[in-house]
Amino acid sequence: MSSTIPYTHWAYFPDRTSAEECARELADYVTRISEPDPEVTSQWRLLAARDVEVAGLEQRHREVEAIVTQHGGEYDGGEATYESGHPVADPAIVQRDED
Repeated sequence: MSSTIPYTHWAYFPDRTSAEECARELADYVTRISEPDPEVTSQWRLLAARDVEVAGLEQRHREVEAIVTQHGGEYDGGEATYESGHPVADPAIVQRDED
């Protein structure tokens, strides 16, 4: 029996075009691109979330990192997110979908 968890990868890009090209290559993820906050950074943020097999998590990290790097981005890792004891996709993604 396999176990899956919702997991979100974080990446930063120097421009919107690079972030969008990366998001297209991560078609099996729910992706969100955020404009930079000039007071904090000039980088565009890409969140890419989906359910992943726990057993294949390290491999998916390497795959996503390679895709991000290929598009000129900086991979900032990923995380499983839980609310009220239940796993959910990244709250920033879920919240935006509900708006």
